[in-house]
Amino acid sequence: MHFSRKCWTSSAVFAAAIGASLMPTIAASATSAPFKHPGAIALDHRGNLWIANQDSFGITEIQASTGKVIRLVNAKADGFIDPSGVAVSGNAVWVVSGSVSYANGTSNYGMVTELNAATGALVRTINLKKHGVTGLSAVSVDAQHVWVTADGGDQVAELSKTTGQVVRVFRGRYKSVESSGIASDGVHVWIPNPEGSQGMVERSAVTGVKLRTISPWAMETSPDGGNISQIYLGPRYVTVDAHNVWTGNDQGTSFKQSGSVTQIDAITGKVVRTIGPPADHFFGVIRDIVSDGAHVWVANGTMSTRNGQRGDTVTELNASNGSLVRVVRLHNGIYSDPVGLASNGVDVWVTDQGGGVEGIGSVIELNASTGSVVRIVAAK
Repeated sequence: MHFSRKCWTSSAVFAAAIGASLMPTIAASATSAPFKHPGAIALDHRGNLWIANQDSFGITEIQASTGKVIRLVNAKADGFIDPSGVAVSGNAVWVVSGSVSYANGTSNYGMVTELNAATGALVRTINLKKHGVTGLSAVSVDAQHVWVTADGGDQVAELSKTTGQVVRVFRGRYKSVESSGIASDGVHVWIPNPEGSQGMVERSAVTGVKLRTISPWAMETSPDGGNISQIYLGPRYVTVDAHNVWTGNDQGTSFKQSGSVTQIDAITGKVVRTIGPPADHFFGVIRDIVSDGAHVWVANGTMSTRNGQRGDTVTELNASNGSLVRVVRLHNGIYSDPVGLASNGVDVWVTDQGGGVEGIGSVIELNASTGSVVRIVAAK
């Protein structure tokens, strides 16, 4: 994501109250499956996980310590259509919907939903389509604001965390940009740009002013020979810890490879290093990246193979020096397509869109110290 800046303000926020007849919560004992191709995942301060089900109208909440399903929040009245991003701050859960693309490659939906984390009740919905923003793909929350990025249009919306009002909207020049991540630490906002060679845009979280553009590149000789040329790595996902910003990139450090991770100093914006595919780091399409400050976890969600190895893995890197800690191979006939990640430094939770007995998804809990599977929460 990437832009010339254009500001919009509005007091038009659509808020809805929950009545008994519209209660969005389904009891944990409900017979419906807890997941339907789960994607984005976030951990709240009470120790519960919130998972966006990309192929249904809803969010699943589970207890992280036991895997017990607490509730399914799946009312279409809450604005859920293909929920694609989720973030938690305090007692609020923020969900963005509308990343689904239609035949013409665009989306006509852009809803932001705020839920009460304690009850699952609807707090408000904000329709960003009224501000020209659709195809929402990711969300990040800091102390003051909610930041939303949109596919196909190079757009970022800034909302007030308190009121839900749209503070401003930033728009770029490229209409085909499909970034899938955004991260804010309350001081800066980082927005990756996988297309257009613009790099990752860093903005002030206070003023919205663009501070710099950081472009991860690699140098490689073209497969057909000739001079060494630059490869734009195409950052798509982003996470931030106390010291660094980490991007999950579409392109590898070689023309023959795909997938890489770039470490960026959060203070200076300088690229520290780029970690490429060798030594089983990545096999294919990176689907998410998260740092807990000690380690960086990368979801490699692809069904393709390399040298006879499936690409269904989670890669763990050392957050201090970027070295490879381990690769957790997930495919064993039960799980197969890791997509989303959450970590508290003790455990790591992975959403798997192809897993579960019914093949419609599961959540896999890994021990952060050993990489071993603790439990799998899936349809029975």
